[in-house]
Amino acid sequence: MIRSHNIAGNIYRSSESFGGLETDYLELEWYEADKGILRRFTTGGREIGFRNQTAQSLENGDVIFSDTSLCIVIRILPCLCLVIHPGNMLEMANVCFEIGNRHLPVSIRSSSEIVIAYEDPLYRLLVKQGYHTLIEDRVLQQTQTLRIHEWTQKTKFKITLASKINESFVDPAADQ
Repeated sequence: MIRSHNIAGNIYRSSESFGGLETDYLELEWYEADKGILRRFTTGGREIGFRNQTAQSLENGDVIFSDTSLCIVIRILPCLCLVIHPGNMLEMANVCFEIGNRHLPVSIRSSSEIVIAYEDPLYRLLVKQGYHTLIEDRVLQQTQTLRIHEWTQKTKFKITLASKINESFVDPAADQ
């Protein structure tokens, strides 16, 4: 069994080159990305034990093991998602209220797109209420989701609430 305890970089963003190495993938569901301990088999059949000693969730492309000939990379599997395109900020607030009532992780990609893991009762409710809702296969990253029960001082985006609902906005690039 291969043992690892840190993230060596990300093949999509890292300046460190992993190009000449054999690449093996450890496939995870989106909700497994923040687990502290994983013991799984890669797509190539290698057993790996990983203890995440960082405070960050695993992301698509993270290299969790690397040596002179091999790197093992995280692959977040796509899942069925609800993609909601609110027409205005009032619709955005109403949709987020319905999602929040179900305590579901929500990903606000922009001021005009909300993505959550598929849930049939919520889908039926949103369609019944007339919201533009699509069902798509998407890769959900834990780093892009807002988790209601997690306290933090810093968010990935800035929500500005104004006295009038149509003056409120979400800025997804505020802290990047």
